[in-house]
Amino acid sequence: MSKPVCLPRLLVCTGKHCRKDKGFAKLVSLASETTGSLEAPCQGVCNGPVVAVQQGDDVRWFEKVRSKSLRKRVAVMAASGRSGKDLRNHEVTKRHNIVRGERRMKPLQA
Repeated sequence: MSKPVCLPRLLVCTGKHCRKDKGFAKLVSLASETTGSLEAPCQGVCNGPVVAVQQGDDVRWFEKVRSKSLRKRVAVMAASGRSGKDLRNHEVTKRHNIVRGERRMKPLQA
């Protein structure tokens, strides 16, 4: 029996610092177009906007997702499930596979 395929999804930090940061509204708009995107409570990174790509148990957080090109690269990663080398400078490695407040996550509202 094969494992069920787990589609990648985006987790957008909705802490107050991320919400106030440049590019947050556009990030939420992009993420809301991605199936299964969720609002996550503050992740304690506070270098926002902060978004994660989750595929199964693998969660990779990215900070300073402000530019259009960076948002697009994160969306491509979520769609393909493959990590891009060009995202390494924005990855928050200390938060790899850690999600705070999973019980409080809810579907993303654009």
